[in-house]
Amino acid sequence: MESPITAGLPSPAPVPALPPRVVDNRRRLVWAAATVVVIALLVYSWIEVQGSITELFHGLFASNGLFRKFIPASVPPTAGQIWPGLRAAAVTFAIAVLSIFFGVIFSLAMLPLAARNVAPSRPLYELARLIQAVLRAIPELIMLLMFNVVLGFSPFSSVLALTLHGIGVKGKLFAEAVEEMDMSPVDALRVAGAGRIQVFLHAVLPGVRSTLVGLTLYRLDANFRSAVTLGAVGGGGIGYLIDNQLNVFQFKDVTAYLIVLVVVVLAVERISTVLRARLAG
Repeated sequence: MESPITAGLPSPAPVPALPPRVVDNRRRLVWAAATVVVIALLVYSWIEVQGSITELFHGLFASNGLFRKFIPASVPPTAGQIWPGLRAAAVTFAIAVLSIFFGVIFSLAMLPLAARNVAPSRPLYELARLIQAVLRAIPELIMLLMFNVVLGFSPFSSVLALTLHGIGVKGKLFAEAVEEMDMSPVDALRVAGAGRIQVFLHAVLPGVRSTLVGLTLYRLDANFRSAVTLGAVGGGGIGYLIDNQLNVFQFKDVTAYLIVLVVVVLAVERISTVLRARLAG
């Protein structure tokens, strides 16, 4: 029965049928092959690292495992180790700050050569990117081990290792930021007859300032955590204390250091976030 409201109105046009879905057998084959490759890679990796659910369960819940031996032996933390932990954390923070500072300086010095859109020539661009790639490819830990051989075990070795690796990382990030920037101010200064240094200082850097500040503060977080890791292999700071106390089974001291570490890491991350919001905004 027709409703009084719709009486007299034309009947709606029939909805056209959707075209049949095209089955792309080639695309399905590619996805199936990719799935097989991923599964095979996971199985190979599990076998290669000698993964074992049984060993994991034993390590967590056995009588000498994490929950029944290590954790009970780690509490309460040794209150007297809080102050030494804070002093060691300050050393770790100093390592992060110095490595960030020197890394930024050298990354900015390489920036006019490492960004494709402002580099003076293709060979110089390729050379700068090659240097950054080499520094980025060598992990901080390997660099630290090399500096430990020539300089000895010291926080300064950690600074050098993080600085060199950071030049490779920050240099690439800075260069990509320049390559993605609006080139209108750069072109305007070039047309006005400005030199390369003037263009870099008055157009390139102001155009990517916020991005560079944000990347630098983000890397400060990463450098602090990396400095903790390097400390465990002779790089000084709180990582060195944690490694030493673990080696002599002083688990309560380790707990005190871990509490200090967590507090300092959260503080550094919070300060970095606030600074990024205010300076990079």
